[in-house]
Amino acid sequence: MRIGLIYGSRDIEVDIPDGNVLWELWPEDLPVVGDEETAIKNAIMNPVGCERLAKLVGPGMHVVIIADDLTRPTPRKRILPILLEELNNAGVTDDDVTILIALGTHRYMTKKEILSTFGEEIVSRVRVVNHEWMDPRNLVSIGRTDTGTPVTINKIAFEADFLIGLGSIVPHCWAGFSGGAKIIQPGISGPDTTAATHYSIFDDDDKVLDFAGMAQNKVMDEMRAVARKTGLDFIVNVVVNSRKEVVKVVAGDLEFAHNAGIDDSRRMFVQEIHQKADIVIQEAYPADFDMWQATKPLSYSRRAVKDGGTVIFLTAAPDGISANHPFLADHGRCSYSELKDMMTRDQVDDRVAGSLLMLIKKGIEGVRVIAVSDGLTREMKRQMLMDHADDLEGALRMAFERHGKEASIGIIHHGGEVLPVCRGE
Repeated sequence: MRIGLIYGSRDIEVDIPDGNVLWELWPEDLPVVGDEETAIKNAIMNPVGCERLAKLVGPGMHVVIIADDLTRPTPRKRILPILLEELNNAGVTDDDVTILIALGTHRYMTKKEILSTFGEEIVSRVRVVNHEWMDPRNLVSIGRTDTGTPVTINKIAFEADFLIGLGSIVPHCWAGFSGGAKIIQPGISGPDTTAATHYSIFDDDDKVLDFAGMAQNKVMDEMRAVARKTGLDFIVNVVVNSRKEVVKVVAGDLEFAHNAGIDDSRRMFVQEIHQKADIVIQEAYPADFDMWQATKPLSYSRRAVKDGGTVIFLTAAPDGISANHPFLADHGRCSYSELKDMMTRDQVDDRVAGSLLMLIKKGIEGVRVIAVSDGLTREMKRQMLMDHADDLEGALRMAFERHGKEASIGIIHHGGEVLPVCRGE
C-alpha cells in the first residue's frame, strides 16, 4: 500500500505491505454548513443559554474578544468581521474593541504572524495584541475558585466591560475538548493558574491518558470555574473538519454553547479501533508546530499501540522542542515518577512545563518512539528519549527489525485531532 501522510506543510508517502495494515484512522468529516456567513450570523444572533449580544452590550462599553492563536484552526478572518458587525450594530465602536490573542504559555506571535492569522481587515480596524504572560505586570490576581485554584488573568481582560471568547472544538488531552472555557484557562491566564489545572490530572497515575475526549472531567470543570470567575460573557465556537471547513457554529454561554458543539467534534475525531497494533504510525499534523503542541498526538498514540510496541512519530516541529519552556529539553530524560517526585516536592519552577513533560512520559511509557522530524535534531530526540530515523522508510525498517515482518501496523492521520479509542479491551 502506498500511504500518504501530512508532514508540516507538505505531503509525503511511504510503502507498507498490505497484509501488515491492521487499521487506518481518518477524521470522519461531517457535511459543511450550507452558507458559512449565514451560519455564523445565525449562531451569533441565536445564542445558546444567554441573550444575544445586542441586549448585552452597548455604547461606551469596552469589549475584549479573546481569540486563539496560530496553533488552532479557527477561521478568525471569516468570523471576526461578522462579530464586529454585530457589536457595531449594538453601539460598540471598533475603537472600543480589543482582540487579545489567547497564547496560554505559547510563544508570542510576531506582527507578521498576527497579520497572516487575523487578516489585514481586522488588524487595520481594531487593536490586536498578544497575551503577554511572561511579564507579571500584565497579570492580575482575582482570588481563587471554590476548589482553591489561584486565578490570575490578563490585565486587559480584567479591565474590560465584556469578554467574548472565539475558538474551535477538537479533542484535547487535558480538557477533554478544546473551545469554551479554554480560551480563558489557559488562554489568557497566568502560569500559576494553568499549572494548577494541568497538574490535577496526575492525581491518579493510571487515568492520565483518559481525559482526552471526555466531555465532562474535573479539568474542564475547573477551567469553567476560572472562566466564570474571570467573567467570560459570551463565546463563538466552531467545529471544523479535516479540510478546515466549518461544519457547525455555536455561540452563547461558555458551557451550554460549548456542550452544543462537542457531539459533532466527537463524531468526527473520536475513532474506534478493534485492537491495538504492534506499530503505530502517528501523524502529528495539525499539532506539529513544536514538541509542546505535538504532545497531544503523541499521548493519543499510546491508546492505540500495544505494550512494548513502537510508535513512529511524524512531526515537522519547526520550532523545535519549545521556544519558551527549556524545562522540557533540560529534563526530558527524567522518568514519569522522577518528575512527579520533583513536582510534589515543589522543585520545579515551570510547573506548566513539568505537567506537560509528565504527559509526554505517559505517552511513551512502555513503548519505543522513533521520531521522524526535521525540526527535532538528533540531540533533541535523545533529550526526549526518542530514537532517530531520517525518514519514514528508515523508521519502518527499525520497527520491523524489532517486531518481525508480520508485525501489525496502525496508521493515524490528522493525529493532532483524531483520538483513537480501543473497544477490544
